[in-house]
Amino acid sequence: MRIDLVPEIRYRLMPREFLFPDLTHADQQRNADWLGPQLLHPDTLAVGMAFQAYLIRARGQNILVDTCNGNHKSRPSAQWQHDLRSHNFLTSLADLGLRPEDIHIVLCTHLHTDHVGWNTRLVNGEWVPTFPNARYVMNRAEFDHYKAWLDRVDDPKKVMHGSIADSVLPVVDHGQAEFVSDTAQILTEIGEEVFLSPSPGHSPGHVCIHARASGAEAVVSGDVIHHPVQLDMPDLVMRADADPDLAAQSRRKVMEHCAGTGALLCAGHIPFHSISRVQEGGQAFRLAPAG
Repeated sequence: MRIDLVPEIRYRLMPREFLFPDLTHADQQRNADWLGPQLLHPDTLAVGMAFQAYLIRARGQNILVDTCNGNHKSRPSAQWQHDLRSHNFLTSLADLGLRPEDIHIVLCTHLHTDHVGWNTRLVNGEWVPTFPNARYVMNRAEFDHYKAWLDRVDDPKKVMHGSIADSVLPVVDHGQAEFVSDTAQILTEIGEEVFLSPSPGHSPGHVCIHARASGAEAVVSGDVIHHPVQLDMPDLVMRADADPDLAAQSRRKVMEHCAGTGALLCAGHIPFHSISRVQEGGQAFRLAPAG
């Protein structure tokens, strides 16, 4: 089994308010010894982010976890991802030796815009699945929540900036969606497994993806953790957390699991240290090199 990073945007400095409106200069100063200005700017408190997916290869199966922002998606209220025309994501996949046709499974940690964008691409004015031979696996509770919301509004762009309509429903319409529970087993072989675990809070049905083989484990954490400063402050509220208290519980659970088992943390938005270990120290955690 092998897990690799699939970056779309390797690094971008975002305003503090985009992630953590409550972050203070005292928080930055406490973490300055391990979070440099590229990750947490000492003056503006701007936060360094990445937008990236992960590829798990096991038993001949190519499993893609999340699909970032995508191209041509209309997101006028989120200018940093509006109408992108970037080859980075598919190029990153090609650098790993794969074409879209080679992906067997797409796993969605959740259905926010920056995690489902490449689920589809625009072909002759129609949104079609980017990965034509893949089954797209989603937590049933997550999908049902957003589908019910979509059914209540008059404009699909009011739901997740339109991403359910342009990046999720076309997959369903093409018959490639598979809805599962938040503890579903995706792959089970002797000594190897890929499975989901519940981690709600950032979104109603958020899940983490676990890959285990030969006594080692990696956890693809989606948006349970957005930035390394949250390892020092696990209760720090992210602006878009649907249920901040529940999100903090899920965050601590993942951190404690990784620190206690030695599992690799594969973060969706942490640049430079995307695949790391987690070390526990008192009430706070720290990232450590994966090697």
